[in-house]
Amino acid sequence: MRSLLVVTGRDSMHLKISSPNDTIKKLSVLIHQDGLSFYTYNSTGILDSLHKEFKHSANPIEILQTIETCFREEAFLKEAFTKATLLYHHNIFTSVPALLYKEDHAADYLKYNARILETDVLSVDEILGTTGVNTVYIAYSNINNYFFERYGSYEYYHYSSRILETRSTPTVGLRPQVYLDIKGSHFYLSIFNKGKLIAHNLFPHDEIEDILYYTMFTTHHNDLDPETMEIIVCSEEQNNALLELLYTYVRYVTQEKNYSNYLEQIICV
Repeated sequence: MRSLLVVTGRDSMHLKISSPNDTIKKLSVLIHQDGLSFYTYNSTGILDSLHKEFKHSANPIEILQTIETCFREEAFLKEAFTKATLLYHHNIFTSVPALLYKEDHAADYLKYNARILETDVLSVDEILGTTGVNTVYIAYSNINNYFFERYGSYEYYHYSSRILETRSTPTVGLRPQVYLDIKGSHFYLSIFNKGKLIAHNLFPHDEIEDILYYTMFTTHHNDLDPETMEIIVCSEEQNNALLELLYTYVRYVTQEKNYSNYLEQIICV
């Protein structure tokens, strides 16, 4: 049985619902490795949020059960939304240059990153911003079906795609820019040099030393000089111990100044 390829993202066939009233609420749901996050928002930004942590690595059936429970029990999720967006936030993805991408080989790009089952649905977010990159990933069919039954039309992406779109027009400076989007058990690393995407991947971490190791390993193999590159750390809370550790090895280290604005760019699609 051949896996089904679904093209998503900006060029998808999903119907987009728009309203002249920007105060009407919209919904984004993140399925991430550590749990679930629900956000409601309008033109002013994020309004309400809910986070549910998993005690273990949940499978798609358990994830859907938790989503159903949240919609059933949380009052703010019972409202009518003009738009619903689902963001897959897991490590079952890979980035492929659009010029090299071949639809018939979508499974081949991903098979080295994860085990692919016959029932898995392969999706692709195409040509992300100015990066010229496609994201190939697994979308959970049971969760997609639930959102279709609940909302009729919706959009879905991979969180990695949203990062690349948000960072697709970085400031072109003299220094290569290394962005670290840090989450509870993993982080995304993106390297831009002279405005072009050089590398993008996700790594696990338990301690801040893990973040240092993967960052230095990746930048070294992309021929970046610790004396000239700039690391920008993006996290909900500033971790001074991490910043000091990175600064021990890299001359230019900064914290994302406005995390709330960055998160809204990711979430408020």
